Amino acid sequence: MSVSTIDPKQLKKIRVQLGITQSELARAAGVSQSLIAKLESGLVDPSFSTMKSISEALRSQIRIEGKKASEVMSKPVISIQSTVTISDSVNAMKKGGISQLPVYSGTRLVGSITENQIVQLLSTLDDPRSILTKPISGFLQPIFPIVSADTPVEALFSLFKFVPAILVATGDKVEGIITKIDMLSAEV
Repeated sequence: MSVSTIDPKQLKKIRVQLGITQSELARAAGVSQSLIAKLESGLVDPSFSTMKSISEALRSQIRIEGKKASEVMSKPVISIQSTVTISDSVNAMKKGGISQLPVYSGTRLVGSITENQIVQLLSTLDDPRSILTKPISGFLQPIFPIVSADTPVEALFSLFKFVPAILVATGDKVEGIITKIDMLSAEV
């Protein structure tokens, strides 16, 4: 595994962009403030381990200062009730320009449904039209993961290996949804 360190010549520029003081960086990296000052002015040639510690401290600051779930989520959340038909689900996705829906029973979140799931379901049947009038309650997938509004975006990337969407909630109230396109848009 390779470890990347920042270029000591870029140290001051990066630190200033992050809005942290020499003292704060020194504390986070476990070095002295005077060493940070000497590095920034080019008076000393740092060891690899020193630059590794400083680089890790700066990276952790970037994560802290990064975007939060509330900044990349889409709202309002388009959802459906578990009593609607598969055909109605497809129409809701088409109308909303989306490919997945959280599913409620009254005000309680009970599952999800996705276009991929519907396509797979239809492809297994001899007469796909026969299922279009059935309620989605019999075909629900698990509830999308739920995170708080202040969850760092970086923490969400690994979830998208397993799920098509993540819900953002405060308490029991779902406030937004994050999909893969929301994540990609946040990074551009």
